[in-house]
Amino acid sequence: MKKILLVGKIGEVVSGINACLTEEFQIQLCAPVAADVKGMVKIVKPDLIILSQEADALIQQDVYRILDEYWSHIPVLVMCTKETWRMCGGFGEGSQYDKLFRPVAKADLLYKCRAMLNMYDSMNASRKKILVVDDSAMVLRNIKGMLEEKYDIILATSGEKAIKIVEEREVDMIFLDYEMPGMDGRETFEAILKTDNGAITPVVFLTSVSDRTRIVNVLKNHPAGYVLKPPDKDKILAIIREVLGE
Repeated sequence: MKKILLVGKIGEVVSGINACLTEEFQIQLCAPVAADVKGMVKIVKPDLIILSQEADALIQQDVYRILDEYWSHIPVLVMCTKETWRMCGGFGEGSQYDKLFRPVAKADLLYKCRAMLNMYDSMNASRKKILVVDDSAMVLRNIKGMLEEKYDIILATSGEKAIKIVEEREVDMIFLDYEMPGMDGRETFEAILKTDNGAITPVVFLTSVSDRTRIVNVLKNHPAGYVLKPPDKDKILAIIREVLGE
């Protein structure tokens, strides 16, 4: 059974969400406090996090910040009214987030949770899993939008997070930004090759560098290929077919 961490003020709204989901998912309630959320994510290891935003108990920016920093691979559903969404001040705009405006029917809530958990794809075990690593949320959203109809897409915003994901699960292919702050693409690639899952996983670099010298430096790392940014859907799909032999 999939696990959902439901974060919000304990009351009528959270109780209603819990009642809608409890027959199909394992639900754990959590107060909208950053320290509590951080502790519960470590303990529960949820597959999905739901943030219930209410006007009299807004979930603060520090909750979003720790989710962005430590658990960007966990999908997050923000449930709110249009009014409380405007009050959020732009929190929850990253690639791991989706939102659902209340009031919402039980069937719509269940559908959204199942979709975010890729449960509708579970019957098709042949779907390839592709990890996309880039420090730009816009690039991550764009590539996910290009590929999610056919592939299971996993997102990471840094090299460190990518390495953790590869250590925990197998993926079929990785798109890796070559120029990132902190651990760059080269360092990330080298670290991935040292993991059990990543040793034979094909890596394609994403790079905005177009001059010959820099491209040569990219290829010295012996990746499966490279794609220039901004990525083009046809080129992305073509290199996937080439690398995965589709």
